[in-house]
Amino acid sequence: MVSRLLGENQEITEEMRTAILSGLTQKLVADSVVDRTADKYGILFSPVFIHSLIVNDPTFKDETGNFNRDIFKELLSRSGLSEADYVKSISRDLVRRLLVDTQVLNVNVPKVLLDATTKVDNKRRTFKYVNINKSDMVIDRSITDEEVNQYYEDFSSNFMEPERRDVSVLYIPMTDIYKNIKVSAEDIKFYYDDNKSDYETSEKRQVLQIVFDDEKQANKAFFELQQGADFYDVAQNVAGQSKEDTNLGYATSDELLPELATEVFALKKNQYTKPIKVEDLWQIVKVADIQKASKVDYAVASAEIEKILKDERLYDQSYEVISSIEDKLASGTELEEIAKELDLNVRQVIGFADDGSTASEVTEIKDLVKSADFVEAAFSYALGETSQVIETDEGLFTIRVDTVNDAHPKAVEDVKDEIVKIWSDNEKTAIAQEKLNDIMHDLENGDDLSDVAPRYGFKVYKSRPITRNETFANIGYADVRAMFVEALNTPRQMQYGDDYIVAVAVEDYDNSVELSAEEKDLVKRKAYQSLVKDFADALLKSYADDYKIRVKYKLIGLTDL
Repeated sequence: MVSRLLGENQEITEEMRTAILSGLTQKLVADSVVDRTADKYGILFSPVFIHSLIVNDPTFKDETGNFNRDIFKELLSRSGLSEADYVKSISRDLVRRLLVDTQVLNVNVPKVLLDATTKVDNKRRTFKYVNINKSDMVIDRSITDEEVNQYYEDFSSNFMEPERRDVSVLYIPMTDIYKNIKVSAEDIKFYYDDNKSDYETSEKRQVLQIVFDDEKQANKAFFELQQGADFYDVAQNVAGQSKEDTNLGYATSDELLPELATEVFALKKNQYTKPIKVEDLWQIVKVADIQKASKVDYAVASAEIEKILKDERLYDQSYEVISSIEDKLASGTELEEIAKELDLNVRQVIGFADDGSTASEVTEIKDLVKSADFVEAAFSYALGETSQVIETDEGLFTIRVDTVNDAHPKAVEDVKDEIVKIWSDNEKTAIAQEKLNDIMHDLENGDDLSDVAPRYGFKVYKSRPITRNETFANIGYADVRAMFVEALNTPRQMQYGDDYIVAVAVEDYDNSVELSAEEKDLVKRKAYQSLVKDFADALLKSYADDYKIRVKYKLIGLTDL
């Protein structure tokens, strides 16, 4: 369980184990209490409402601002959640807001609490401290031959020369295959004729149309149009048509009824027809705009079509190349002979390891050599074997394993510098730890840091007076706040990376400078947040009191803690 949360290589301390156990257990119990309380009071949220929350969540929207289900599914997958789990979590959050959060949002911070908090936050302390930097530790001896040999044995896995292989590679770039695809003039002409609408557009006209039930209405409308009335106004006043109903948009001759097409395409822009009877109805049609016919130059269209056809045929052409090479390999033809037929060169990759490193430069195919497909092929075949043809986005390749040099320990002489570096690093760590222990021992015996530090060759620094919301010497804020809780002259050791800091609070100040408005607001917000959290926890506990709670760690998968 812990390794899944933090990774296989994360070292788990007992404190971390306890914290993880406590946090996970509290969350599981809280979720269970919320679920049971919702059931008890019949609190439900409709699937439609939850669906609307999901589709309107900006997290799941694409660049057009619309909900994208693929993004939604990918983010759920990364989080290890099913759709049902996510919907349940949303429902649970809504219930918690109703049962807990909304009940405590309007809580007021009592003045006495705010004054006390302000006083605490306005308190200042000074600290003495010492930096114990691992890099500054001085080793007063050299590594012995015995230690070299011992480190060589203890860290042998660090000094292994990996298995390396020499492989011959026949690589055919997709660009070469693409260039060899032949497209005839007949092919282009056939495609052009079959897709003529992509390259030739007929004349189009924006058509406005008023429809009447009888000839009398049509003649009345025609008379008003001849008097200069607006076409849309006549459509509205005489036929009761809206603009949307009147405007048919752009249309070609073939898209109009035969009875109308001839009349419409005989008009000029802004002209209209006399009333025309079409079946049982009468119509007046106006041409509001004209888009002339257009045609792409055939040379331009041919170049575009050639590319389209090559793109379409690339897969089939690649398959033919693959089949041809594999047939020749199956018949015993060597890579070099196949390469000659294809007017290509067989490239040599010398000293290839499974981490992608090589003993020689492979500039022309460096991206291929780094790919997972190449690594897998190079280490999947035995000495003398040739791989099948493998297709990548950039091309095709096949490899032959020419030489295999098994993994083996490097000679101790070749790795002595590495050993010395490891030994030196460990020695400095040990020296820094020893000095830290000595300093802490003397401080815990009552000595002053100003006296202790020089004994071990360190300089003592003193901070300016700071509040619990400030820091010094790059110490973390959590450690600073912890040192404000501790009594004066209490030594505290802290580790940041490979370095240590020992700090002691030496003097308190009641700050005479009043906090600024921004600082007071920050104190008030922190007090409010703390109070809200306490009230929320208490309210959740009051719901939990209705149930008998027993945690079965094995069932929730925490027994490995």
